[in-house]
Amino acid sequence: MEANKTTFYAASNDTAAAKTASLLLIDARRSPMMVSLTGNMTLGRERPGATAQLRVVSEIASTRHGEFYFDEATDSFYYVNYSATNGTYINGKQLISVNGQNPEAYRLADGDVLRIDRKTLNEPHPQAVLMVFSRSFKADERWQSVNLNAAARITIGRAKSNVIRIKDMTASREHAMISLTEQGLAVYDMKSQNGVYVNAQKINGSALLYNHDVIRVASTTLIVLDNIILYNNPGESAGALSVNIRSVTVDNGKRALLRDVNFTVDNNDFVLILGGSGAGKTTLINAILGKMDSDSDILLDGQDLKADPSYMHAMIGLVPQFIDLRLEDKVYNTLRDLADIKLDSRYYDKQEKDQRVYDVMEKVGITALKDHYLKQLSGGQKKKTSVAAQLIGFQRVFICDEPDSGLDAASREQQMSIFKGITEHIGEMANSSKIVMVISHEPDDAINPETHQTLFTKVLVIAKSTKDGSGHLAFFGTPQAALKYFNVTRLQDIMKEINPQHEGGKGLSDYYIERQYAEGGHHVQ
Repeated sequence: MEANKTTFYAASNDTAAAKTASLLLIDARRSPMMVSLTGNMTLGRERPGATAQLRVVSEIASTRHGEFYFDEATDSFYYVNYSATNGTYINGKQLISVNGQNPEAYRLADGDVLRIDRKTLNEPHPQAVLMVFSRSFKADERWQSVNLNAAARITIGRAKSNVIRIKDMTASREHAMISLTEQGLAVYDMKSQNGVYVNAQKINGSALLYNHDVIRVASTTLIVLDNIILYNNPGESAGALSVNIRSVTVDNGKRALLRDVNFTVDNNDFVLILGGSGAGKTTLINAILGKMDSDSDILLDGQDLKADPSYMHAMIGLVPQFIDLRLEDKVYNTLRDLADIKLDSRYYDKQEKDQRVYDVMEKVGITALKDHYLKQLSGGQKKKTSVAAQLIGFQRVFICDEPDSGLDAASREQQMSIFKGITEHIGEMANSSKIVMVISHEPDDAINPETHQTLFTKVLVIAKSTKDGSGHLAFFGTPQAALKYFNVTRLQDIMKEINPQHEGGKGLSDYYIERQYAEGGHHVQ
């Protein structure tokens, strides 16, 4: 029997165009609402004279239940619980609050599930409040629902035959199934490529479902709400990449290469990484890629990448400084061979692989070169092919190590424009935007030729402390804020501020590291 489907757009309180985080909120009204988090916002019960900025209809919510607040220094949102009567649960764990004194501040990540509820979460209170935090939800997010009573089972995946068809190539053809069992409602992982998550925890084969549970399949969020499954369908797009590196050490922990680097980058972000020789840029990359042991949390779409190395490698691509492709092969054949390697035939058929190759070639601008041997290409064309090779595998984050090295100014500008384009979409695949992070020594060549504005949306600066010899976060923010912060007119001049004097710099690394600490970059425990 085909399930009854309903499509709707979540109500929204968003009146600003600024990029913010969002909450999908469901309270006693049972009408989903998209709420924009703009800076600090208190959460409390709706009642006459209520002063909370974010008010919910629920008899178990306190007048001043909690607060969302934004830490500008780390570009992160946190939640603090104030209520000691009925607490707040995040991903099933209750936040600690002792009569509102010294409450625990929780750093939020994409997909975190917040609930105001009683302790028996598998039997939610009728007045329970559910909130799903996201930095990738849109104010006008399109949501659909499937009635659980109208189908014996609900299949989820990329294939057309599924009840819930997901427009995301990282989803498997038959990814998951929800059905009613003797024990109750359950979700099954149908041996998918990238797993199924319930309340931000990866399941092992199957898991029972309860009212208000939140399921994650690829980039799609599904919510069990009474007798329906509510879901969005954002397509092949990245969420937020949240990096919290406490330390990266070598020599059995005796020497720290990197300390206290915290930042969050969003879908569509094009990030410039700056840092002097030995500051820790490569260490940062290796920590994110899981190539070095680190005391850290690396989250993408709310999923712990360190806990699942295979998922990490599937989601993050490294574009190396030097080409490592076979020069005796043609461009198309090179990319098609990579499609066979990166796209498992259990999940992708021949037609899908062919289409992926043509979409990527079109996006990168090398379709006309498809029958050329790599040895015939110019340096810039080889680098474009290298970028295309990384895009084949549906990664959502790309880290590029000096991709403009050895190119002239015009080629550098063209190369950076390609990377900027990757953050937007690929070919005909809607909502396929990415995150791109680039190490570059010529960042001012990344300019929009029409507006003459920088293509970067964020700047991350790593500086080496003369006090402990470790690399630290010296700045993270917009390019405009970076120029003002370092009092320079060009991005590349930031290096002169932090490089040591014997390398032609001003030797101000300690000043900017300490300033970053003092201005709030690490004040939340």
